[in-house]
Amino acid sequence: MNDHPETHRDQEEQKSYVPASPIKRIIAWVGVVYMVCLVFLNVYPFFHQGAYLTGIAPLFACPGIAGMFAVAVYLLRSPDSTYARKVSMGILAVLCAVGFVVSLALGVPALLANFGGGQ
Repeated sequence: MNDHPETHRDQEEQKSYVPASPIKRIIAWVGVVYMVCLVFLNVYPFFHQGAYLTGIAPLFACPGIAGMFAVAVYLLRSPDSTYARKVSMGILAVLCAVGFVVSLALGVPALLANFGGGQ
């Protein structure tokens, strides 16, 4: 038999926990938000006589835009970033903020119209 207790202990000692990077965590949370939204969209018709939510596509851009904004701010604030990277991440953060506001402005009235509050 090749299963020696010493080799198992060596393998366990070599494997140490390395937490995910902040960028990976941001992307994972964006995925969680998208999954919650998709579950809500699939469950909603069961409780509202088969009526689907319409016109809310701009709202689905918001989690992705917010995730890109968070990544841009993280990379903007990292101390080892070059000047060019900081400028480009600052521009990306501003564009993400504008895109988020535009997506909300287009999606919220359509969402309220589905609930009877937009008309």
